Amino acid sequence: MPSLPPPIAVVVDPVVALFTAIVARVSALITALTDGLKELRRRFPRVDRLVSTMERHDEHYGGAFAAAMSFRTVMALVPVLMVAFAVAGFILSRRPELLDDIRQAIVDAVPGNLGETLANAMDSAIRSRSTVGTLGLVFAAWTGINWMSGAREAMTAIWGGKVERNPVLSKVYDLGQFALLGLWFVVALVLSAAGSSALADTVLVWLNLDWSPVAVSLFKVVAPIVSVLITWPLLTVVLAKVPLVNLPLRNAWKAGLLAAVAFEALKAAAGMIIAATSRGPAGAAFGSIITVMMFINVVARIMFYATAWCATDPINAEYLLDDQDAIDADPDDGESADDEKASDLRV
Repeated sequence: MPSLPPPIAVVVDPVVALFTAIVARVSALITALTDGLKELRRRFPRVDRLVSTMERHDEHYGGAFAAAMSFRTVMALVPVLMVAFAVAGFILSRRPELLDDIRQAIVDAVPGNLGETLANAMDSAIRSRSTVGTLGLVFAAWTGINWMSGAREAMTAIWGGKVERNPVLSKVYDLGQFALLGLWFVVALVLSAAGSSALADTVLVWLNLDWSPVAVSLFKVVAPIVSVLITWPLLTVVLAKVPLVNLPLRNAWKAGLLAAVAFEALKAAAGMIIAATSRGPAGAAFGSIITVMMFINVVARIMFYATAWCATDPINAEYLLDDQDAIDADPDDGESADDEKASDLRV
């Protein structure tokens, strides 16, 4: 390669040398960090488990699945709320004072202006409860099946593969599980809201301690713990029974606890999330829906990271699926024990 003319070389050569030195320093730093991380993983199993969890989540497209689940959840949430409000309208049409309490509980439980938006939607739906309930049931069944199918596919993929399922029975099973989990989630949400506001105030008044700042502060500390204890069993069931790996509940309770704590922390940070999504013209125009989708996306990521945490637990090694493997039964063959297990998973 011909050398540069002296006037140009005087300027270019130092720049090239500086750039080469920077690249060498950065490469050395990356190598040192990589070696340090390997040493940390070797010396501390907890660090190795954490890094393995992040690797499994990323290798199996946890972020992409979380984005997809955000959209599916928003689509499924609308008809579910329609049905819930219609049922509430039928039951509570003669108990307006109780309906007001439920409305206030929704406003208290859901962060920001979204709670007021949902409460107003509830009022509108209750006024036309017959039509809303019928349409809501139809669309809730359709979107619920799609939601559960997507969640099951995503969480099974994080365990390492795909599972072929019966196209008819799987839809029935997904719809039933979606209904049960949805009901459990609503109950957990109501109990959590009661434990954090109305129930706490009632207990303080009953104990004649509502005047005491110490007692009020103590209840503020206890309320998140109660909320975690309520959410923990639900998330444990989701982690164990939604993926098609037949994981025992006892193998998922630690990950369920971590997910419940993370979910409670997310609820506590909801104010900052709302503030972040409300800035700018997009936030002003679509603030509520952006907030909902961001909140759901973070919840989905929590669940998928918890799934990856379960999958990296040594006690769950036997439940891992081979990558790109599909469990499929040959209709011409007799059913062995493995075939029976595959048949169970396909549902």
